[in-house]
Amino acid sequence: MKKLVVFMSVLLACLFTTSCTTVLDKAHGYRGPIVVTIKTEDGSVSEFPFLIESVYTESCGHSSCGIDSGYRYLKTSYANEPITFPRERLDLLQANAYATILFKVTHPNYHYNVFTRGFAPTDADDPIYVTFTVKPFAEQMNKVAGWAEGPKQDMQKFAPDSREFKKADIRYRQARFNLGQMIARHITLTKTVYLPHFSESMQQRVIEKYQPIFKAWYYGVPETDCWDMVDCRKQILKPREAKYEGL
Repeated sequence: MKKLVVFMSVLLACLFTTSCTTVLDKAHGYRGPIVVTIKTEDGSVSEFPFLIESVYTESCGHSSCGIDSGYRYLKTSYANEPITFPRERLDLLQANAYATILFKVTHPNYHYNVFTRGFAPTDADDPIYVTFTVKPFAEQMNKVAGWAEGPKQDMQKFAPDSREFKKADIRYRQARFNLGQMIARHITLTKTVYLPHFSESMQQRVIEKYQPIFKAWYYGVPETDCWDMVDCRKQILKPREAKYEGL
């Protein structure tokens, strides 16, 4: 009898007061608020903000299926400055299951990254704090460029007509192709994803600063526009033919 009285009291509290959120919130698929902070590996702070896109993906077992299904928000924030993503009820198969939310971070000066986190149920007055660290794009370029150094050194050890030389040559060209592809993708993301979300004056400031930088990166790797691997192996050591279209 006492248990019934307690249950009825809780139910009445939910119906006639605002405490229903506190009492039953965790069991109804709510996640957030989520406070996101972006940090940089080298401690640099850009004059331009990061663009952060969130999306909940339906879960398959212990990992994400990659099917976008809600919690879609676009926010901007500068390095080291927390930004709050709101609380929202997600369409979960099980209300108490971990919810996989992706955060896509874009910036012209930093390598694009998609951060994945699983979030358990929390109360409305208990924000979740997460920090994501991004790498300067120039450092990522150096890292990818370094992958070609091993094959390049191997090529010097063997005769040009040897099988070992040809294998190393293919690995070298593949590494250089990956670098060029990464640069082209970064420029495209800045142009099509990052810039459209800002005012014309802000866009102009970004373009004025990064146009010459991107152009130097673009022409610095001749195979940037080499998408077909067969043709790429022929083009990779030739001067660039495609013109830089710019931001």
